[in-house]
Amino acid sequence: MIHSQMEDAGYQIRQQVLNPNQRQQLEDNRRIKEQMEQLQKDNASPTRLYLRKMKVQADVNLLDHHDSFYHTTKSLLVLFQIMGVMPIVRSPPGVNMPRTTFNWGSRAFIWAYLIYAIETVYVVLVAKERINKFISNSDKRFDEIIYNIIFMSIMVPHFLLPTASWRNGAEVAKFKNMWTDYQYKYLVVTGKPIVFPKLYPITWALCVVSWGVSIAVIMSQYYLQPDFQLWHTFAYYHIIAMLNGFCSLWFVNCTAFGEASKAFAAELSNIFATDRPADKLTEYRHLWVDLSHMMQQLGNKSGQTLLGYS
Repeated sequence: MIHSQMEDAGYQIRQQVLNPNQRQQLEDNRRIKEQMEQLQKDNASPTRLYLRKMKVQADVNLLDHHDSFYHTTKSLLVLFQIMGVMPIVRSPPGVNMPRTTFNWGSRAFIWAYLIYAIETVYVVLVAKERINKFISNSDKRFDEIIYNIIFMSIMVPHFLLPTASWRNGAEVAKFKNMWTDYQYKYLVVTGKPIVFPKLYPITWALCVVSWGVSIAVIMSQYYLQPDFQLWHTFAYYHIIAMLNGFCSLWFVNCTAFGEASKAFAAELSNIFATDRPADKLTEYRHLWVDLSHMMQQLGNKSGQTLLGYS
């Protein structure tokens, strides 16, 4: 015990006479020595030092309360549910299950089936009439022929919805849950929640713009093309709005990743400014790995969706 006290006294003296970099190096050497002594006692593998801590199941109410990403982007999720584009469901408060779920037999999916069936019948009727007019009338100008081909091709994404969007519903729900879990981990490690102050107005604006652009584009063609009847326009609104919505979702996720990365960088800078940053660096490393994995998942799923529509 006397020997240990003498070592501590010598360590404190050295801490006082060394510069900050030398003190940090001395601290690191001491921590390595302590870890090696612990390894000799435990006879364990050195990889144990770099493993994540055992995950503790968080309370679902805490997950909901600190899920800022869901609360700020909820409007786009609800819009996709109404349109039948992505029928994922948020779990009720207090229910001990993943916060976002996807089920082929859920009420949201039954609504998606119904709305898609109605839209399909309408789109087929419009497509059939436009094709018949296109074939029967050979006196059209070249620009009218091009416009007819373009607007018939716009109908194609509607028929790709089940394979390009619904098929990835489980992965989208998983991605949403990754965001929920990450925000809670960030709160536990840093002591501060992630906030997205810009996302709420951006998401609402994109919801309005998605449909506004769709209506503006189709109505302009209704007035510019003589054979474009008013009842034909209703076959296009949801298709263009859906494509705009996918672009909006990609933009929202990228904006959220930017905000999360800035918050992470600021907290990491604060940690480096402390006396003993090494104690927290492992946890921050795991946070960065999780955030990078989520970015990779966004790229993969966005690529699959775009490939399905291309």
